[in-house]
Amino acid sequence: MNFDLTEEQKEIQKATDEFAKGEFDKEVILDLERNHQFPFAYLKKACQLGFIGIHYPEAYGGQGYGILENALIVEAFCRRDSGVGVCLSIANFSSEIILRFGNEAQKKKYLIPITRGEAISAGAFTEPDHGSDITQVRTTAVKDGNGYVINGVKTFISNGRIADFTIVLCQSDEEVKPSYRGMSTFIVEKGSKGFEVSELGEKMGIK
Repeated sequence: MNFDLTEEQKEIQKATDEFAKGEFDKEVILDLERNHQFPFAYLKKACQLGFIGIHYPEAYGGQGYGILENALIVEAFCRRDSGVGVCLSIANFSSEIILRFGNEAQKKKYLIPITRGEAISAGAFTEPDHGSDITQVRTTAVKDGNGYVINGVKTFISNGRIADFTIVLCQSDEEVKPSYRGMSTFIVEKGSKGFEVSELGEKMGIK
């Protein structure tokens, strides 16, 4: 079995590396790091060149490639700067849930802006008392008319402070066993009533 990259994959890898080498400025990145700022300018340029969401179908703003091509891009970004590389690679964090399980209207509404650099997503799974152990989720979603009322607290949510929408994991059925069979994910848009985000403060390493 041949595990070599195809010529097209090598071109994607090369183009990403050239972009990162030419755009990632050490002093700019250090300033972003000190001020806890997201590299929005880098994200916009990366989107314009098709690096973000490359594995999305063309109908939703992507290029129809696979996970390997996306991984090559992430690797090339992080080789030049791991902090910026991680930021760019998770600008679409958890949006794959919409790609796989969302309806057509949701895919067009939420995925296309991500590939254009017009939106950032987040995934709210981790909770203060149980970390990322999803068998212990305490956030609940209770049916209320045509919608749901969500109650709970999440923590250490990547992109949480800047996301335009967040995929929130909730316990929507507290009776079913095992508990994970009663879980659902909800798309919560920034500015939704009762949705609050706070700053965690200083953190070490990749933020």
